[in-house]
Amino acid sequence: MLLDKLLNFMDLACIDPRMYWKLPTLDGTQLYEIQWRRDDKLRWRFRKVGALLWELSSEQALVHQLTEHRIDIELFESKLKTGLLQQVAYADRVVRDACKIMGAETVEQAIADQRSFLSQLEDAIAMLTKLPSTSKPKLRVIRDSEEAAHP
Repeated sequence: MLLDKLLNFMDLACIDPRMYWKLPTLDGTQLYEIQWRRDDKLRWRFRKVGALLWELSSEQALVHQLTEHRIDIELFESKLKTGLLQQVAYADRVVRDACKIMGAETVEQAIADQRSFLSQLEDAIAMLTKLPSTSKPKLRVIRDSEEAAHP
């Protein structure tokens, strides 16, 4: 489902610390506010326009909760996608401006280096998660006094 991917992408790539939408119910009789906040553990919240308290939600529960309140999910998906595409356009502008200031080759190399690092990190995580539990490295906390006693 595209909406699930957009919600996931929002947490990963949204530049703004907060995003906000107003959406009607399917029958158009009520209007809801929906807000995403990067700084909160539960990033999603929604309420009827004029209500005092927000209902908090997780990314996993949001679509179900909005559907229960009969909020227009297709319109929400469209508005979310538009908001994220605005973020993408802004990021593109940042890259283009960086190329003008630092040179395209420098910026392209930085992007390539970051992609390589992320690929290596993903490979390392995949390798560690595929190991049988008996061959996974055992981690333990070593305190200064313990290290001195058993070097």
